[in-house]
Amino acid sequence: MSRSILVISGDTILVRQLRVLFHGRFEMKVAEDLKTARSQVETTSFPVVLAHWNALTQDGLSRKELMAEVGCVAGQAPVIGLLDPKCPLGLRELAVAATPHSLDLPLDPAQLNRMVEEVTKLEAELEEFCRVRESRVLRGQTRSLTTFTESMFGMLNEIKVAGDYAVPILLVGETGSGKTHLARLIHELSPRCNERCLTVACGAIPPNLIESELFGHVKGAFTGADQNRLGKFAAAENGTLILDEIDVLTPDQQAKLLRVIETGEYEAVGCNDTRISNTALIVSSNVNLEDLVSTGKFRKDFFYRLNTLSFVMPPLRERVLDIEYLARKFALEQSRSYRTRLWHIEPEFLERMQRYYWPGNIREMENVMRRACLYCRDGVLTPNELPSHVRENAAASSLRPKPERESACLEHGVRQAECRIITESLRRNNFRRSDTAAELGISRVTLYNKIRKMGILDGIKNVSEPPETVEQL
Repeated sequence: MSRSILVISGDTILVRQLRVLFHGRFEMKVAEDLKTARSQVETTSFPVVLAHWNALTQDGLSRKELMAEVGCVAGQAPVIGLLDPKCPLGLRELAVAATPHSLDLPLDPAQLNRMVEEVTKLEAELEEFCRVRESRVLRGQTRSLTTFTESMFGMLNEIKVAGDYAVPILLVGETGSGKTHLARLIHELSPRCNERCLTVACGAIPPNLIESELFGHVKGAFTGADQNRLGKFAAAENGTLILDEIDVLTPDQQAKLLRVIETGEYEAVGCNDTRISNTALIVSSNVNLEDLVSTGKFRKDFFYRLNTLSFVMPPLRERVLDIEYLARKFALEQSRSYRTRLWHIEPEFLERMQRYYWPGNIREMENVMRRACLYCRDGVLTPNELPSHVRENAAASSLRPKPERESACLEHGVRQAECRIITESLRRNNFRRSDTAAELGISRVTLYNKIRKMGILDGIKNVSEPPETVEQL
């Protein structure tokens, strides 16, 4: 955590008072207006920002513009508003709404100190959590990956090397485990970091349009192709193309991708002109591609070419220390984003988070923390702010990683827990797949695959629910 504090004020007397108050604890940076402050928080991490609200703060900005500027600053650090006695009534109301932590001037040093300690408490706790535990960190230009899970340390070291070369990289992991985040981080760590990075969600594109999406098409290539269109390979140019859910591609489409990987050559749909691609490729899958190879659904040559540099993202349930870190990190981010008051997380809240199974992994956790911060009213996160399915279905401690001799029992227990969580969520949402997937933080396709794999669908067909909701599954 940075030991700098940002003060937004053009009042030299107030700035001098604050310098005396924080001498020896914080180095003070000063911005005379919100626009200057915005540029500073984008380049420097501050544990807290003090915003002096007076007539000069508005500086010709409309209410909407002012809220936007404050929102940008508050999204990077907690903001404490210092309300000038001469602050116009309308601006004062806006200030209180924009900065939930506010104090009236003239300055009360003891009160301000208490508030600074409150809003920086979670930052300090997160910093201490990171300090006392061994970890590995990958940092890019805009994103990072931190883990305290020892089994991932080697993978992060290898990823640093992999990003230096324009060779295909395969990422495998459950839905929501962070594959796309890692793919973009790899791009930011690579020599191509200043080039474009594009993502294609293969599972969200109709099969007959995937080739056009990747390679482009010419006018008249098919019905509806009323003009030439560049594909993602051409658009990415010398950058990186991320292909999510690579397993949905047909063998013919896999063969065309293999050709691009091997030779760089491809043709747009409906065109005979060969083009050359210099795009680096990162592909991801939430299923084991070897299983698809064994059943003939995935080409062996394509799999072996992709598998040269492959990395497996473990599910969140196998990263217990990471769960507490991520919960604290998301709590800070969400409270800043929604400008909610938050200064403490109860230990039981974190324990429930660690015991829950997390079928939707990190994506589900982020949604849960967003909800918890929105429902938090007194600045303290307790188990009551957790959704009922997290509170009630927190997996027993027996679901933690066990010695190898107990792995079979663990796997069975994990399957049972996941099956129970999904079934109960379906019932709560009247068996609507979209609502259930949203609650669990997974895609509808992933939910459907889990339902079929676990045999939940057979049980659902026998329940007395509206037929149309069952058929949607």
